[in-house]
Amino acid sequence: MVLTRAQIVLQTDPEKRLTSSIGSLLQGVLMQHIDPAYGEVLHRSELKPYSQYISFGASDAIWTVQALTEEAEKQIVQPLLSGNFTSLRLEHKDLELPILSKTVTHLTEEELMHQTFFAECSRKVRLRFITPCSFKSQGVYQIFPSIRLLFQSLVNKYDAMSEKNTVFYPELLEDLEQHTMITEYRLQSRLFGVEGISIPSYQGHITLRMSGPQQMVNLMHMLLRFGTYSGIGIKTAMGMGGLQMEERKRTNENRTV
Repeated sequence: MVLTRAQIVLQTDPEKRLTSSIGSLLQGVLMQHIDPAYGEVLHRSELKPYSQYISFGASDAIWTVQALTEEAEKQIVQPLLSGNFTSLRLEHKDLELPILSKTVTHLTEEELMHQTFFAECSRKVRLRFITPCSFKSQGVYQIFPSIRLLFQSLVNKYDAMSEKNTVFYPELLEDLEQHTMITEYRLQSRLFGVEGISIPSYQGHITLRMSGPQQMVNLMHMLLRFGTYSGIGIKTAMGMGGLQMEERKRTNENRTV
C-alpha cells in the first residue's frame, strides 16, 4: 500500500460562491480523466481506493485527491498531473477553474507504521473535519461523531487496502471504544448536497484522549493518520469526510498531518 496525496490549487472567483458540496461534481471530473474500464471497477467497489475533497481560501481553492493503492495512484492521480490538465470545468455550474499549481506526496505503508505503530505517540490528538462528515447506522444518518463509528470506518478501509497487514480482531472496536474519549469539541451541523439529496452531517473539530497500553495508542494513531488519506465516514469519494489530524504533544510542539 502506498498512500498518495495530490493537491491542486484552483483560482476561484470571489463573486461566485462555492461550497464543499461541489465535491460530487469533482468526482465527475475525475471520472472524465480515467480509463473507462477502471471506472467500471470503481463503480463496483464498495470501498473506494481513493478520496477527494475541496477546501477554500480567500481567492483560491485546494482540491485534494488521495489514492490508497499504487493502482489508484496510477489510474486516478497521474492523469491529473499531466501538463495538459490546466483547468477543470464544472459543467453543472457552467464554471471554468484555472489550475495555479500542483503538488504530490507519497507515504508508504512501512513509513506510516514507522511513524505511528512503532513510535511513541501522544495520548491526545485533535481531529479536524475539513469537509462535512457523516455516518449511516441502522438506516439513520449520524450527525455527531462516535468513537465506534469513527474507528470502524478506518479499520474497514485500512484492512481493505493493505496487502500486508490486518488490524481487525473481534474485540478491537470494544477496546478502542474503552480507551478513547472525546474531551473537547467544536462542531456545526451541515447539509452536504449529493445528486439532489441533502445529507445531514457535521463539520469542525474534536479532541480525543487515549488511554491503555502504548501499543493501543500507537495503533489508533496509525488508523487516524491513514484516515487523513482515506477520508472518514460515508461519501469520501464525493467530497465528504476530509480529515486533518493534529498530535497534541506534552511539550506543546504540535504536529499537523
